[in-house]
Amino acid sequence: MPNEHEISELAYYLWVSEGKPSGQSDRHWKIATKMAVEQEDRHITSKSSTDPSEAKGTTEPAQPDQT
Repeated sequence: MPNEHEISELAYYLWVSEGKPSGQSDRHWKIATKMAVEQEDRHITSKSSTDPSEAKGTTEPAQPDQT
């Protein structure tokens, strides 16, 4: 789960990008929370899928038959 600081920063940038409207803080917080969770999920997924220690299958290239 993302921390409050990360969510707060995203909510702030959403607020600014929308022209600093008043009365939208709850909506910005909800959107920022969703964005932060999605970013974290993508980071975890990409990290785990590229971790060589978790590779499946052979780790050595096939050697040609020498006969």
